[in-house]
Amino acid sequence: MISEFKFFQKKIFVKNIYKDKCRLTIGFSYISRGRYCTVTRMWNDWFEVTIQETGTRFNMKYENYLKTPSAAGRKLNR
Repeated sequence: MISEFKFFQKKIFVKNIYKDKCRLTIGFSYISRGRYCTVTRMWNDWFEVTIQETGTRFNMKYENYLKTPSAAGRKLNR
């Protein structure tokens, strides 16, 4: 039977509600800590950001992005 194979068993994927709410994409720019930042990589729980002036990289969680003024201006934190 087909249902005996592990490949066809139903898998449960956990969605990150904050990631869907942020509506970020790679290459998206926003202001954080008074500097322009660009999203360079995205994962399920966090994303990597590069500061445009210095080239410094740091990681940010989606929940923290919703607290920034850029997210407030886009009205995402409601």
